[in-house]
Amino acid sequence: MKINSVLSTTLNKSQYEKSKVKDHSFQKAFEKAQETKDKKKLMKTCKQFEAIFINMMMKSMRKTIHEDGIIEKSYGREIFEDMLDEKLAEESAKGQGFGLARQMYKQLSKNMK
Repeated sequence: MKINSVLSTTLNKSQYEKSKVKDHSFQKAFEKAQETKDKKKLMKTCKQFEAIFINMMMKSMRKTIHEDGIIEKSYGREIFEDMLDEKLAEESAKGQGFGLARQMYKQLSKNMK
């Protein structure tokens, strides 16, 4: 499963480089889950993917906001917002999440039988 093309079109270069590491670890975890037929690992990997997807969505939504706020846009604020988006995405993917992980799991677990 390759998501490099999706990531490269939606993220700037530095964000894409950071996400390549996550993508690579996601791909390895997915392949290992399929090899060992470990359904728990597969679900965990699907939740990781959902978190990456939610993070990308939040970054895209943040880009649409017009900046006339009280706090001036700075490098520190940008780092904080990136970290906040990442943590919110991870927390959103836990439990029920948006349902993307469950749907991926249903589809991918069929191939493990």
